[in-house]
Amino acid sequence: MANSFKPSYRRKKAVMSTSVKVIIILLVVLVLTLSAFLIKIAVEKALDPGIVYPPDETGSLVTAADGTDDVTTAPEEEKFVVRSYDKSKFDAKAGTLLLVNRETAYTLPETQKLVNLYEEKHENFSLATISEQLTREAYEALCKMTDAYAERTGFCPLMVTSAYRDEAQQKKYYDEYVVNESDKDYVELPGYSDHHTGLAFDVKIYDKDGASFSYGRYATEKVGWIVENYKYYGFIMRYPANKGSITGIDGESNHFRYVGLPHSVYITEKNMCLEEYLTFIKNYTYDDPLEVTVDNDEYAVWYCKDAVYVPKDGDYTVSSDNSGGFIVTYRK
Repeated sequence: MANSFKPSYRRKKAVMSTSVKVIIILLVVLVLTLSAFLIKIAVEKALDPGIVYPPDETGSLVTAADGTDDVTTAPEEEKFVVRSYDKSKFDAKAGTLLLVNRETAYTLPETQKLVNLYEEKHENFSLATISEQLTREAYEALCKMTDAYAERTGFCPLMVTSAYRDEAQQKKYYDEYVVNESDKDYVELPGYSDHHTGLAFDVKIYDKDGASFSYGRYATEKVGWIVENYKYYGFIMRYPANKGSITGIDGESNHFRYVGLPHSVYITEKNMCLEEYLTFIKNYTYDDPLEVTVDNDEYAVWYCKDAVYVPKDGDYTVSSDNSGGFIVTYRK
């Protein structure tokens, strides 16, 4: 009896062990499957560009690891994350949207390096003197514009006659130019000139035969393409003829100022001067920015006063307005 019982017991024990193993395996498979599913959902959410953190639609602040604040923008379908910084972290004398006029003085910081245009010797525009200087950004935009014109016509007749001036140079220019009281309508006092920025320059027309002409009505006929297209290269006409009561300068069609895209297009197409644009842009914040499209590029532009809000990710610039505020330009 004992011998017949033992094999039966062993078989029963073996059957029970196999059942337990099957149950354990099934539980392990279930746990692994559930874990993989949850991980997949988490990864998809992390990679979804439509997910904005924090998801609070009210735009509440959350302290980031570096002590800054991440803020959500609105409306919902256009949300992107911005990060807040104290404005003291940004240079109050740097940028392409600096305002310099009869009420707002400016001195170029010593840290701002300028390009000597003569030393660069670019082939598609000429120079009135060997000392003309611009910021690197303005110089490169000038090169692109004149290259594009020369490519279409074979020759670009623009001559840069006056670019950066420091206060001493501006005083000399002012003393020589101002003879009558009316002359003050066309030249600024030292310390208050747009030429102090390194972003501005005057032009003349320099023809192939060596003859030079003022940039006025003749320029519209001679270089009509530039008149129609300078806005696409970041330039504006700083002193439109019908804005003298605002700018303080009674119209100078030969004075170009680099402000960058998309500002140049918006200012020109809306028939604004720089003063009007910088006042206008104060109406736009990071959660309700000005939307501008240039060709296929979409931009969001907003004004910051006490704190500067910049996109957490992406291509953006920050420019001082030289009046206590900053303008953020975000290319989407």
